[in-house]
Amino acid sequence: MHSLKLDFLGPPRIEVDGIPVDLQRHKALAMLAYLAVTAEEQHRDTLAALFWPASNQSRARASLRRDLSELNKALGEGWLVLEQDTVGLHNDGIWLDVTQFLSRLAECDQPGRAMDDSLPRLKEAVELYRDDFLAGFTLTDCPDFDEWQFFQAETLRQALSSALERLVETYGTQDEFTLALPYGRRLLALDPLHEPAHRQLMWLYVHAGQKAA
Repeated sequence: MHSLKLDFLGPPRIEVDGIPVDLQRHKALAMLAYLAVTAEEQHRDTLAALFWPASNQSRARASLRRDLSELNKALGEGWLVLEQDTVGLHNDGIWLDVTQFLSRLAECDQPGRAMDDSLPRLKEAVELYRDDFLAGFTLTDCPDFDEWQFFQAETLRQALSSALERLVETYGTQDEFTLALPYGRRLLALDPLHEPAHRQLMWLYVHAGQKAA
């Protein structure tokens, strides 16, 4: 069975059957991210307006066809669902780190789940988060996509922050201060000006026997 692996938490990475795929056109890559994360079929006119806002409908549609052709060629037949008016992705065989990250966090919030059972899932979630959503990637001529990317990144970043806080708190209450330290440092790195995170990390250092740190 064929597989498509999409890593968008950090600089984007794409693999088809374990082989890296390099997309030359930035908008083709952005379109793949948009289709994968929204997980919905999109109308062609919607995509054309999103990625070519300065072009008229005819030119935008032509640019869309060109980039869809490159995307289809790079990924291989079968991943894109190309209809006359809509574009989507086949879900079977696709692994998306954003979905996996959110899924692990959702599993931790299931009613009746013990914290000891949630810890492995929280750790898996934060390990999936290499960096912010599409880190280092921008489309300066697509303000609506840029706004979508920004809000996706902020939402996922807040989810990471909450997961790190839970890991620090849980390990702290278990007196596993050394295990809590890497998550405390990572939490502070998200917002170096957040004073409570500074105090919490200092508290962890003291209880871990690292007063000099």
